[in-house]
Amino acid sequence: MAEKKDLPYLVSLIDDDISEVRDEVLRELSNYGSHLEQDLYEFINILDSNKIELIRPIIESSRRIWLKENWITWQTLEDEYSRIESACTLISRYQYGMSYEKNLADELNNLMIKFVQFYPHGDEYDLARFLFMDERIEGEKLDFYNPKNSNVLFAITEKRGLPITLSIIYMLVGKRIGMNIDGCNFPGHFLTKFKDSSQTVFVDCFNNGRIVYEDELKELLYDSYESIMDILNENTTANTIIRRVVSNLINAYKEEHDQLNRFLFSEILQSTPVN
Repeated sequence: MAEKKDLPYLVSLIDDDISEVRDEVLRELSNYGSHLEQDLYEFINILDSNKIELIRPIIESSRRIWLKENWITWQTLEDEYSRIESACTLISRYQYGMSYEKNLADELNNLMIKFVQFYPHGDEYDLARFLFMDERIEGEKLDFYNPKNSNVLFAITEKRGLPITLSIIYMLVGKRIGMNIDGCNFPGHFLTKFKDSSQTVFVDCFNNGRIVYEDELKELLYDSYESIMDILNENTTANTIIRRVVSNLINAYKEEHDQLNRFLFSEILQSTPVN
């Protein structure tokens, strides 16, 4: 099996004129392991666009192996918010690639720092206003089934995403400030919630951080209020949140007719705890 020191030599032969040489190089790279992309990054200067295209299928395959091997890591963490962030980081790294210059933790920290600068004594209401009004992170309504909409890093940098993706941003930035913002696994439209005095306040992150008070829900729902509130008051665990993110990815890749990634995330869902 090839080692890291062999990569420059193998890469130099990837577009060799002799087909047997090319085939042997592809076999060696295919058997290299899940850390191929990370190790290749050190030799990026010898990878021209033609070579990259030739080895792209191998890199994508190694990335799928990497995700399956590392998916269990977030499940070993105890803190619920850390579990969510760790799983979302894995998804971001998978979709963007190992060499992408931005990372989720830094982007969340940057949002936290900026919020504290603008709202030194800010609360959960201010944070919703900051993220979804000031920063203009908004719900993606036109390209809803783009798989990147489930990528929290993408949602921060491109300022758009699904309800659950924006909710995760709100929760994780809030946690950095000391706020306890919970997820709310409402069917069809993920929400967040926090306690303000004696009542629960719901935040619709997808719709500009709209605030909905529990008293308003009583008036809006009336006959179905109690059954709906049972759902809204359920404890939404990290496992539940991540399973919903993964399910969204399965549907998105299905819409794109991307069978490899659809099957990959179907496997990922099976290895994601239910409770």
